[in-house]
Amino acid sequence: MNKVAEIFREYGIKIDDSKTEKLDSYIDLLISAPINLTSLRDKEYAIHKHIVDIVFPVKMLTGKLLDVGTGGGIPGLILAILFPINATLVESVRKKVMWLEKILNMLNIGNVNLLCSRAEKLPADKKESFDIVTARAVSELRILLELCAPFCKVGGRLFFYKGPNWKQEYDAAHNAMKTLNVETIEIVSYTLKTGEKRVLLQFQKVGRTPDNYPRETKKILKNPL
Repeated sequence: MNKVAEIFREYGIKIDDSKTEKLDSYIDLLISAPINLTSLRDKEYAIHKHIVDIVFPVKMLTGKLLDVGTGGGIPGLILAILFPINATLVESVRKKVMWLEKILNMLNIGNVNLLCSRAEKLPADKKESFDIVTARAVSELRILLELCAPFCKVGGRLFFYKGPNWKQEYDAAHNAMKTLNVETIEIVSYTLKTGEKRVLLQFQKVGRTPDNYPRETKKILKNPL
């Protein structure tokens, strides 16, 4: 039994062996990557932090997924290994995109596309075109909503992984939710075996995003919604 399957068993997560083997290979490649994708080098801790954290609160996903600020492929690549989705991973750092290209080839992952771009620079034809938009460790919630909501279909969902201080961000994001036509579906709280308290904030897009969003980076940062 590979280490991912072993740790999944501790959480009661049931996944096909072929998928846990692929995830196990991925985490080996992630923690040994020649570029700075994670500060973690302990495999077991990295599995809790980078794989279980993504998988545990999610039941089933289908359709087209956009992962903003994917870094080393978290959460988008992990979700693409597990679920029948077509994922587009967006990352602005060219070295990280090149590393991800190698990983997709090495692990024979065919349901993932890569875009080297910032979210606010994505072409207009990407707006309102994804069923699910995800992000982890990118920015505070009201900024995340502006970066991500424009690319989610009406009726689609947005998933944001956050730590124990999420409530302050959430309370500050009500104007962003209203402006961008986003409503809360569910807030899933969970604790990793490492003791870390985590939250998955789930939103639904209930109306079209005004055409002027997302704004330019400097405007988003200077005057968050």
